Amino acid sequence: MKKLITAILTVSTLFLLNVSSVLADTSNPYGPYTPYEPHKPVPTGFDDTSIFYIAGLITFIVGMSILSTVKIFKAKQSL
Repeated sequence: MKKLITAILTVSTLFLLNVSSVLADTSNPYGPYTPYEPHKPVPTGFDDTSIFYIAGLITFIVGMSILSTVKIFKAKQSL
């Protein structure tokens, strides 16, 4: 009986997960009717995300150098 309930729940979950969702904000002309306009993102000036990668790399390098410096000072202090 437990296996049957588990199987039924598994099948129903798979069917529910495979149902395509209908969103109100769609730009597909052949999709479902929506009274809303398509979403247009606000221009933020960050069209290229490479600046975030550069800032992340710099932050990582600075953080690792601070950790290594603290480790060296702690090793020297304990002698």
